[in-house]
Amino acid sequence: MGEIFKVGLMLMLVAVIAAVALGYVNSITSPIIAEQKEQAKLDAMIDVASSLAAGELQFDSLSVPNLANPYAEVDETLAVVSVTDSTGAELGFLFVAYGKGYSSTVQTMIAVNAAGIVTGNTILYQQETPGLGANVSNPEKFLYQFNGQNASSLLLSKDGGGLDSITGSTITSRAVTDSVRDGLDALSAAGLIPAEGGAQ
Repeated sequence: MGEIFKVGLMLMLVAVIAAVALGYVNSITSPIIAEQKEQAKLDAMIDVASSLAAGELQFDSLSVPNLANPYAEVDETLAVVSVTDSTGAELGFLFVAYGKGYSSTVQTMIAVNAAGIVTGNTILYQQETPGLGANVSNPEKFLYQFNGQNASSLLLSKDGGGLDSITGSTITSRAVTDSVRDGLDALSAAGLIPAEGGAQ
């Protein structure tokens, strides 16, 4: 009985030491990870916004009255960033679309011009199946089709539109497409972009 107590006490001590060590490492690494994520997001913003215009660009978070949040279902919020040039002329907007894929919530950063046309995009985060849904991160396999499209033309061919889904990854393809369209519809309903823009 005493031996069992000793073993239990030793296991408890090991668990407490491991928990303290884990907490310490987490307290050190959490701010670094958060900073790296913010930097990656800023780099993506600059990269995607360059599709709106060349030269120095300025970003400003917008507070938009009556802006619907199509991403509440995945516990995210639609945040809109205005993009202007060095003279202050408005070029368009950036937002992150959140779509529930096969095994993760895929985050897609979108640049849209003032006419409501998608000009650039990139995947910020995904944990989809390697070799299948994860191909959404490769622009040449899927996202290239979004450029030049407006909300009404963002539909997979399987849903009556003209976009080809990733082979074997309809769920991921649909999640990204629908989430981007939902974001554009919300911007349109809030009066930021026209209700209908023509695909270029």
